[in-house]
Amino acid sequence: MKKVIFTTLLLTLFVTSHASAKEWKAEKLDKCDPYMKAQGGYGYLIKNTPKADIWWAEGCYKVMKDTPVAKRRGSTVKMSTARNEYESFIIVVNPKLELKGLKVTLSGLPEGIEATIRKTEYVNLFYNSDNFGFPGYWPDPLPLYEAPQDAPVGENTSFWITLKTPKEFAAKNFSGNVTLSDASGWKVSAPVSVKVCNFSLPDRPSCNADFGLWFNQVIQYENLNTPEQKREAFDNYIKAFNDYKIQTRDPFFLNPIKYNVTQPEWTGGFYDSSTAAEGKYSYVVSDGTAGGNVEAVWVPKFIPVKGDAQYRICVSAKSTEETTTQLIVDCFDADRNPLTFRRRFKHLDMNTEWQEFTLDIDHLDPRTAYIQVRLFAAGYLASGGDTGTTWFDDIKVIDCATGENLFPQGNFEIDIDKIKVDVDFTEFNKAAAKYRDVEGMRYFSVSIIGIGSVNFGNSWPGNIGGFKQSTPEYEKLMASCLTQLQAGLKAAGMLDKALVYWGDEPMPPAYPLLEDTHNMIKKYAPGIRTFMTELITWRERRYDTMDISGTTDISCVSWECFENHDVIKKYQQRPEQEPWNYLCAITHHPYFTDFIDANAIDMRIWLWASYMYGFKGILMWSSTDWNSGSQYTGGKLQDPWEEPYCFAYSDQLIQRLLAVGDGIFFYPHNRHPNEDKTTAFTGYPIPSLRLETLRDGIEDFEYLTMLEAKIPQMSASDAAKARKLLVLPPEVFMDDNLETTDVWVIQDPQFLFQRRAQIASLLEKYR
Repeated sequence: MKKVIFTTLLLTLFVTSHASAKEWKAEKLDKCDPYMKAQGGYGYLIKNTPKADIWWAEGCYKVMKDTPVAKRRGSTVKMSTARNEYESFIIVVNPKLELKGLKVTLSGLPEGIEATIRKTEYVNLFYNSDNFGFPGYWPDPLPLYEAPQDAPVGENTSFWITLKTPKEFAAKNFSGNVTLSDASGWKVSAPVSVKVCNFSLPDRPSCNADFGLWFNQVIQYENLNTPEQKREAFDNYIKAFNDYKIQTRDPFFLNPIKYNVTQPEWTGGFYDSSTAAEGKYSYVVSDGTAGGNVEAVWVPKFIPVKGDAQYRICVSAKSTEETTTQLIVDCFDADRNPLTFRRRFKHLDMNTEWQEFTLDIDHLDPRTAYIQVRLFAAGYLASGGDTGTTWFDDIKVIDCATGENLFPQGNFEIDIDKIKVDVDFTEFNKAAAKYRDVEGMRYFSVSIIGIGSVNFGNSWPGNIGGFKQSTPEYEKLMASCLTQLQAGLKAAGMLDKALVYWGDEPMPPAYPLLEDTHNMIKKYAPGIRTFMTELITWRERRYDTMDISGTTDISCVSWECFENHDVIKKYQQRPEQEPWNYLCAITHHPYFTDFIDANAIDMRIWLWASYMYGFKGILMWSSTDWNSGSQYTGGKLQDPWEEPYCFAYSDQLIQRLLAVGDGIFFYPHNRHPNEDKTTAFTGYPIPSLRLETLRDGIEDFEYLTMLEAKIPQMSASDAAKARKLLVLPPEVFMDDNLETTDVWVIQDPQFLFQRRAQIASLLEKYR
């Protein structure tokens, strides 16, 4: 979150806005302070009673179990909202005596106002995300309040209450009441006063907010076994995403585009026309992983033989170096059951030149009816171990008595014109109109068969129909695929919404494949946008080599890149790219974070900072990453209600906690996923407190966008005032020391509340 000045205007705004917020100062804290001790606490006291104290606060705080009761009096809940906006407040009860059957109700609200009451629940964190957070009970899950419940003595019980004002609602104040009561007759009420501004927020947010939906984990945790259960739960997630003004990149999870590709007779490797012992093609098999034992597989597998005959197996092979692999022949009976201890093999001592090898087979077990020829990339070991690359060609299985070759498919000759790629939109089209017109979808990530992948310095070239990326055959097949894909998306009215997110955080070694794939997509399907996350590692000082300009349409950069002003300045000046940004587990304080053990304002300030730096979208890699496969094995599931942790996933032997809450923005209904394996939970997802504050930030982004659009209509003095309001001043958002990443960010939400009020005043004046 660096003070990146990418235009003279922005620099001027930072300087001139200094005087407008003298009373505010960003706190450079060593520890998160959800209690707001530096501000003397927060919230407003409604009433002290012998049985309980009642207070309230705006919806941008994390009310801890032991947060002190508010001292400042404010018996009326006061809110301000635009039309078509969500606005929340927190009502808190701190019992002095036990409250049995505590009930909270809203009454007196005008018709059309949507009201939602959620119970604030806590997760007990035994670990902290970084040195800024700390262990303890932190508020985050917000299940619906559905029935009265007991409130324990001496700790806060709080409710998150949200009002949604319709787009057509009159610009006027309205009021209602919030009431707390218990089974004994104890009762406290407070008026709720809401000012409705005379402008409306648009139905579709200006800021894209991409939150991954790992629905396979939802299926697993919520015991969704039937198509109907999966559909109901998925539709509820889509509704929740819309309600929170975020979007999943995979709304067609249940209605995917399907690809049908004519399968070649060999799998496990690739056809290669650049070298052959004879004819046009050979077959190359590569094993780069110890333990892989990668082999070429002839799909029909079984070659008929006679148990009393003699055979000679011939094969030509070469490698990238002097190495050894094996030619293995397995035997099977008439029912195609393997005959144990009847395997034959031959060591192939290879070099970079083609050589012919033979294996004579006689004295077969009389039960033998079939054999299988197995070709390995490197030396075969039961436990794996060897790696290497081997080309094979001209395999023959010769009947020594007749001289007949029983295996003509061993020459690897293939007719590229007979390989067909068919793109099937049948299921996709069933859902396209719904997501396009009803759900108002802005974009989706289209999965493309044959596309490779990049991640950090690694790259995995694409392959389709048995041909590897960079070959003419691959390009021909991908041209057919991409051309059909674009035409089908256009016919469905979805082409302008399609993007392909085919890799993650590439480093310079992966750039050649990144460029090649991007250019291929733009050549044959120019209407599909390419998307790529970009992690610029400051501590490795690679800025002079890291640049994906021209190789993706949308580049999504981690906040870590802001540790170098020159890089972010260059990034912002890329006219050919749409800039997005993202947070993840490695983004620690002093940056704002998505962690549970962080300030509530963090998720909201993320959007203010994104607007300031000209970003068009934000990304969160997942919202339902409930289970870490690297830590939970043998069928046991991680329980996010007990352990909402993001673990390292690269090595099961290393148990490394990355962050608390990262990738978890919804909670499963199933609170006992390791015990309850039968109850199907299909209801509306359980959101997090962080998701609520994020939505407020997305709406703040809208205020800023609308204000900027109104500046040409304003008087000179109002326009100057508006420009100041568009930028957070350095008193609350600063980064004076790059070497120590000395970033200061406002801790107190009251600054944002006051600034929103100033923006709303101008928007009302120039509606």
